[in-house]
Amino acid sequence: MRQPVEVVGTSSVTRHLRGAAVELNADSGAVKAAVRRRRRGWITARIVAPVIVVGGFLAIWQLVSASGWQPDFLLPAPSGIAQDMWHGRAGYWANTLTTLQEILIGFPIGVVLGIAIGAAVGLIPSLQHTAYPFVVASQSVPALALAPLLVLWFGFGLLPKVILVIQVVFFPIVIATVSGLAAVSQQAMLFGRTLGASNLQLLVKVRIPASLPYMFSGLKISASYAAVAAVIAEFAGAKSGLGAMMLRANNYLETQTTFGALILVTVIGVGFFALMTLLERICVPWHENFRKGNH
Repeated sequence: MRQPVEVVGTSSVTRHLRGAAVELNADSGAVKAAVRRRRRGWITARIVAPVIVVGGFLAIWQLVSASGWQPDFLLPAPSGIAQDMWHGRAGYWANTLTTLQEILIGFPIGVVLGIAIGAAVGLIPSLQHTAYPFVVASQSVPALALAPLLVLWFGFGLLPKVILVIQVVFFPIVIATVSGLAAVSQQAMLFGRTLGASNLQLLVKVRIPASLPYMFSGLKISASYAAVAAVIAEFAGAKSGLGAMMLRANNYLETQTTFGALILVTVIGVGFFALMTLLERICVPWHENFRKGNH
């Protein structure tokens, strides 16, 4: 026996469609509003708030300097430092290029060396008891004590600065790489072996991707240390560079120049840190989303 068929009128169907469209538009509007709120929050946290903090700090610094609490050769005003950097921009630029050259040569070499040593130590258990202690011992030598020796051995040229940058840069990357390889989930390794993956496939498809967040943590630390290492090497003996510029300015009590060079060193360190952060977002986007809770 046939069941009765309920016939819905055209007007009823139209009302249902209109209601669905209204709900869809409302949901779309809510999503757009949420995106706008998130964008405003990001701009406030990443741009507006830092600008306010830095601006307030500089304003207080300017007022303290203008009050005469300390003479200008001890605490120059930010406006005086800015004027000195502008008038001496040619010298600042030349010395900045020298320091950047030392970093741009030493940093990549230190990164490659750190990843290679860290991977070897992390993948070969016997090296953890033989080579790893020497890696740790290499960082027990203070950079300030090593820099004069490097200048004595290799002269006042580029080589001793690059060596010191490498020596400072590679250690955090070694530690991060070893930690990353050791932190790989055993369940993931077991699952890969169950699927018949070889040791090389497990390394490429499981262990390296899982250790990338650790490696980038080491890269960011090393990036902030690279400029400091270059300046320390220049303190020990250099004809040019921001470290040599600061040393000469200190000898002649040109504090404005010292502060100007120090600001540029800070900018370089922050810039390299920001570059590593950007590379992390590009190479490991899933880690960034996981850390923020966006599964």
